[in-house]
Amino acid sequence: MVEISVSERDSHCRYIAHVAGALAAAKAPAASRVRFADGRVCFAVEAERDKLPRLRAAAEAAIAEVICVGYKYEVLRGLVHPAGLTPQEKEVLLAAVIAADLEEDKKYARARLAEESEHCIDGFFRFRLRPLSEKWKDVAAVIPSFFTGRQLREFLDFVLRGSGGRVFLKGEDVYDSHCRRLRRAHLIEEGRSELNTLREIVLSGAGRVECLSAVTAGQEAFLKNYYAGRVCFPCL
Repeated sequence: MVEISVSERDSHCRYIAHVAGALAAAKAPAASRVRFADGRVCFAVEAERDKLPRLRAAAEAAIAEVICVGYKYEVLRGLVHPAGLTPQEKEVLLAAVIAADLEEDKKYARARLAEESEHCIDGFFRFRLRPLSEKWKDVAAVIPSFFTGRQLREFLDFVLRGSGGRVFLKGEDVYDSHCRRLRRAHLIEEGRSELNTLREIVLSGAGRVECLSAVTAGQEAFLKNYYAGRVCFPCL
């Protein structure tokens, strides 16, 4: 039997929940446990040795998402305060900045996880990923201090340009082309909300949105504003 453990500050329980969900979805039978102690939360799975590669890959991918969505958002939120945008528009901007380099950032993070079986996410970010956090600060530094709604639409169009991917919107949930519910926005804010749904769409990096059910007024306004020509509304 082998064990993989992942720990974080208990104030970041949502990060551990994200990792736990990814390991559960890996379809590699394992016994799991959660432990709280000294202000930290630790999630561990124990499985047969032949299941280790699949579990390790799932853990590394999930940790990379935690860092490149959750941690990146925290860095950007403290540095990006453009005038001219509403609070919702600012959140769309932050999600777009995250999405712009998400795959590249995750690849960088995963390469440094080095197939370890014990992961301390906050420590790993602090001591092994300083170049990545410095890169994010440099990105934040070049974002204009004044941003218009038009500039935001142009930036999101730039991020989506060339993307052949698509996502499906059903109610508050967003699914990828393999019918898997996307949950990256929960690394930014826990719980269900219209804003989290909009974040999820942007974070997917998909170039097309197909609506499988009636949309809310807020969703419709968002999709018409930022995904004009890239969205398919349901025929009701």
